[in-house]
Amino acid sequence: MILDNNPQDIAWEITSGRKSSMQQSSATILRTSPYYDPDVYQQASDTYIVCLPEGRYTFTMIDLGQDGMCCSYGEGRYTLSYKETGELIARGDEFGSVDSTTFKIPYVSPNYVDYDNDGVEDRTGNVIPTIPLTNDGEPSCSNEFGLHLVTDDYGVETTWELRERSSTDDNYRNGKIVASGGPYTSDFTYDINYCVDPGRYTFVFYDWQCDGLEGLKVNGHYTLKVNGMEVYTGGTNMTGYEELVDLDFVNTLVGYEEPESSGLDRYKKKVSSGGSITSRQSLVVGVIAGLVMVAAIR
Repeated sequence: MILDNNPQDIAWEITSGRKSSMQQSSATILRTSPYYDPDVYQQASDTYIVCLPEGRYTFTMIDLGQDGMCCSYGEGRYTLSYKETGELIARGDEFGSVDSTTFKIPYVSPNYVDYDNDGVEDRTGNVIPTIPLTNDGEPSCSNEFGLHLVTDDYGVETTWELRERSSTDDNYRNGKIVASGGPYTSDFTYDINYCVDPGRYTFVFYDWQCDGLEGLKVNGHYTLKVNGMEVYTGGTNMTGYEELVDLDFVNTLVGYEEPESSGLDRYKKKVSSGGSITSRQSLVVGVIAGLVMVAAIR
């Protein structure tokens, strides 16, 4: 979790069964935290691992200030995840005095749902893209975006977005989010693949601590893939909140029943720190008839 400016108001508990101790005074509290020392935890992050046997439990985040962990008094948040599979059980930031989630161990993640049709998956808070369709209505994965992510010991700090990129507007913030991910389990490896439409995109990697995937005990990294080809590895030398990588997918959409077309996938890296571009390079990566070509443009 990432604490806000008032960590002295924040605590959490895990109880057995479907009720928190605030809902039922007789609830069995299995694990609880103290309220956090502001001299140590103000706008700081921390990670806890709790071992639980098979059963049903309720996790509750408590805020005495009744304003949650975001956003009037700092930008805090928490995640609850299942260490064995890395699955996100719950996340929260804006809530009142309590935020509770009941779950079972072993945890099996439910299907993605978007009940309010806002394009954001309800449980994870992320954008999950749909599979592109050809003109004939056939599903196509001619353009596959891949992310190999190894988190450090503060996975709650890590998030990312894949945004559409305009040919006339270089500000990535104006691009539509077509996919996103995080926060994540600490010290875990993820392999994420999405099929996307042909087009220009910007991958935005965020690290709340602004130090990249460099933890206290565990270091991580991420690798981007275009149609299975590794094109960039990053997150290891960050000095700002975000790192940008531009990706162009140009393969024509063809259905699963047809052979994939040859195509040229281009990407260029832009590293930003505090909003200013500190370095930039462009590479061309293509796959034509099985031949891999890499050329640097300076």
